Amino acid sequence: MPRSEAIVRTPHALHYLTQLGEHFATAVAVKATANQALIDFTFGTCRLDATDDQFTLHADGLDDICLARIEYLVGEHLERLGARESLTTAWQPVTDSDSAQV
Repeated sequence: MPRSEAIVRTPHALHYLTQLGEHFATAVAVKATANQALIDFTFGTCRLDATDDQFTLHADGLDDICLARIEYLVGEHLERLGARESLTTAWQPVTDSDSAQV
């Protein structure tokens, strides 16, 4: 299962977590806590982690095409929501050795 991650620096991470969770919950299952959400697409998942100054997105797709779809959907929505801050999502592949170190 291919994976990727994007780290976005912003003091409004918790706000974006709430907005993205509420938006996607209208179409797919979303489980959320105060500082984390899991968006469950039929073709993969995206975990959102918010801290005081950082928003981290962890995507898992069934295959490379599904992963690219998750990256596009979540990244595009975050960039639109964060347009005033000029937020960008720069997805990086995560290998099994990367996740073993976490």
